[in-house]
Amino acid sequence: MRFSSLIFLFPKTIYSMFFGVMRIGTNTETTAMKQYHLDFQEYVKHLRYDNYSEHYHHKEVEKRFYQVLDRMGEINEGDRFGFITCRLKSKGDWTIANNASNALEWKLCKDLWVRYGKKLLITNTAPYQGSIEHNLVRIKDHIHALIKLDNLRIDYSNDELQTRIEQIAQDLDEVNEKNPDSVRVRIFSYSHNSKELGNTIEYMCKTSSKHHNPLEREVYSKKQQNIKRKL
Repeated sequence: MRFSSLIFLFPKTIYSMFFGVMRIGTNTETTAMKQYHLDFQEYVKHLRYDNYSEHYHHKEVEKRFYQVLDRMGEINEGDRFGFITCRLKSKGDWTIANNASNALEWKLCKDLWVRYGKKLLITNTAPYQGSIEHNLVRIKDHIHALIKLDNLRIDYSNDELQTRIEQIAQDLDEVNEKNPDSVRVRIFSYSHNSKELGNTIEYMCKTSSKHHNPLEREVYSKKQQNIKRKL
């Protein structure tokens, strides 16, 4: 059987073996026995939950919230984070958004950490979490991403990081580089006295439900992408 056929039939296994970057969502192990800096109950948006309970699935959002924290690893006072939002081109569906999120992780790791970034990608340990959200108003998907910015190759200032990340995101094929509002980047530092990190993670996970995981990720071959778009 040809290798291309194996990829089509067993994409998760093949990509995990050869690239080490395959993941769907994040670690799903229970959070009951773990200790976290952030308590979801301090960040759940009660107003949104009370008024739109049929759209806000509290337990599912909470589960994804802790999965993002797991992805970020140990968090200390003063650690820097980048929150990124990318609006895609006019025909942006889930497959395109998924490709954009995968490409953004790859490019950020290679640029900010260079050789160490490649190791992070191969071992699937990059402190990066993407989120794909469907916008009912614009009728297309867009992506959010959170990245922990520690041990970088160069000690960038916050302004330098913002500019660099914006440029990397705008260069993605799926992003409309002619639209100045297509990419937004916010750099901030974690503080025990601030709720910015917790609010950001909750925002990324707010569309979670039993039937939808905004953190879900797939690695597709080009043939699989074409088939999925026709479904």
